[in-house]
Amino acid sequence: MSVWLAATDTEPEPSCRNGCCRPVSTLLARHLITTCTRLGGLVIDIDAADHAVVSSALTTGCRAVATFSDPARAHHSWQALKRLHPRHDLEVADLRLTPADATHQTLTDLLGTADLVIAKRHCRQSEQVELSHLAALVKPGGHLAVITGLHRAGGHVHDPAPDIIHNARHAELTYLQHIIALHVPVRGGRLEPPPTWRVPAPDPATAGCAGLPISTRLHTDVLIFTKPRRSPRVADLPTENAGGDPS
Repeated sequence: MSVWLAATDTEPEPSCRNGCCRPVSTLLARHLITTCTRLGGLVIDIDAADHAVVSSALTTGCRAVATFSDPARAHHSWQALKRLHPRHDLEVADLRLTPADATHQTLTDLLGTADLVIAKRHCRQSEQVELSHLAALVKPGGHLAVITGLHRAGGHVHDPAPDIIHNARHAELTYLQHIIALHVPVRGGRLEPPPTWRVPAPDPATAGCAGLPISTRLHTDVLIFTKPRRSPRVADLPTENAGGDPS
């Protein structure tokens, strides 16, 4: 297990009604992209909340595709990208608007091509792309990063990580690492959330994730998987005939 600093300068706006889902910060996106991709590689952000992943991919010389289920978020993200990047960068950025339950159908042209796919699993407020569909986007040697954390389900605290790992293995992915992404600044070895940040309400009626310890809201869990490169089968290897020539 590793710890990455992924704080933002301002408190991010939640991307779900319950307030528990946070967008991927620019710092976390850069950590993932520099760790899991190479120059010119393809990064796919599933059900994006803002422009952070796409912008980070362009900055590091990668191509980027992001799906959005919210037209307003897609529009704001494109406007931000136009302010931050030159036109030639935007030629390798592709923002796709799609219902969350049809995302995999929108990305069929990218099957097996992604160096890095980033997906979120915070709460169950919306349709989520199956792990098998996410795995199908990853090229051999590529990576899937699933960003998740504790949430409430049926009145109980639920940790989705074991199910995610189980489903990813069934999709023929290899589990590599668990990253703790801290979303508050660290100074002098101590967490120091800015005083302007709101304290989560303790009333369970105000949020689907209320009732969890406040400390769990200071980080997210990042599970990293890879798709193994295909090793040649015995039947695919060249053989020699009696004369010593390959057959």
